[in-house]
Amino acid sequence: MKTQRMYTVALATCPVLEPRTLRRLIDSSGDAQNVWQGTSQDWLTRVRLQPRTVGALERYCHHTDPRSVEASLNRRNVHCIVQGDEAYPQSLLALPEPPLVLFVRGNLHLLDTEKIWVAIVGTRRASGYAREAATWIGQTLAGNGVAVVSGLAEGVDGAAHRGALQTDTGYTGVTVAVLGNGIDLCYPAFHQDLYDKIALQGMLMSEYGPGVSPARYRFPERNRIITGLAQTLIVVQAGEKSGALISADLALDLGKDVYVVPGPITSRHYRGSNNLLRQGAQVLLDPMDFLRDIGLTPTTPTAFVAENFVPKRWLELYQLMNEPMSAGALALSLQMPFAQVYAGLLELELAGCVVRQSGGLYMQRPRLEGEQLTRDGV
Repeated sequence: MKTQRMYTVALATCPVLEPRTLRRLIDSSGDAQNVWQGTSQDWLTRVRLQPRTVGALERYCHHTDPRSVEASLNRRNVHCIVQGDEAYPQSLLALPEPPLVLFVRGNLHLLDTEKIWVAIVGTRRASGYAREAATWIGQTLAGNGVAVVSGLAEGVDGAAHRGALQTDTGYTGVTVAVLGNGIDLCYPAFHQDLYDKIALQGMLMSEYGPGVSPARYRFPERNRIITGLAQTLIVVQAGEKSGALISADLALDLGKDVYVVPGPITSRHYRGSNNLLRQGAQVLLDPMDFLRDIGLTPTTPTAFVAENFVPKRWLELYQLMNEPMSAGALALSLQMPFAQVYAGLLELELAGCVVRQSGGLYMQRPRLEGEQLTRDGV
């Protein structure tokens, strides 16, 4: 068993082998050791690999000692969890094609806990409202001991992760990011700070070994893992063709509850999520009510404190926007180049701290209904 595990990890780390291809190779060869010790002709005939893939795999096997692969990964703070390991999440076995190997960075002990895991998903092109909602939900859930699972993407994912890392109820917020690329790479690159925080405070997980670049076709594969890990799925915003709808369908197929944050009926950017509501998904209007639905007793209500999410370098810029101001007026007040101010406004908007109003004006994000003031009045 240990021998097969060793060869499985070594093959899964080969950057030219997609997880599905590896699964087919092992199924057709009998086990991972037979794949490793096979010939290029074996690989060509069994799964009809492209000649260049065969050549790359042949070179990889020739130059790699399978006994040293996992130790090398561990030195880079990457751990491997293989199907059959005690730490392997049992919920993933319900997937049609569960991952053979998971590459993990961060707190492995999360896999041993009895935490409830909830996925928060939605579009990359999220509205300000959707970002605010995702942040608020992530913060409230993590502040009540729930592990928030998402995909580290721009938009809803990033907002949910950031919210989960900012709790004020006594819990250390925990969030799990499932990547659609190699475990050592952060995509998008501007989420590097988030990637680093999650590695320290939560867990990064991927089906792809180090060095595998992001690609469009890999994200649906990632989404199935997000859905498989979570007991419940929350869709914050989805258009008619959003990948979040595929995640919702899979969750329903697996017998999991799907909740949806309702969006404006006039916006095509919410048609997918609003259609889920019409088809019977449960509505999420308040994360505190959601916590009660899943059997938890909420602790002190978590307020969305926008200032917690403001990068220090933009704090002075943020504080000026207690009333609507244009980018030009802000640049003049701060004696700062317009391009620099605009970059700061974009970052603050993406973080859900400010909103852009008509006429090109910016203002601090209004407090959501029911939120409480902090002692600083933010």
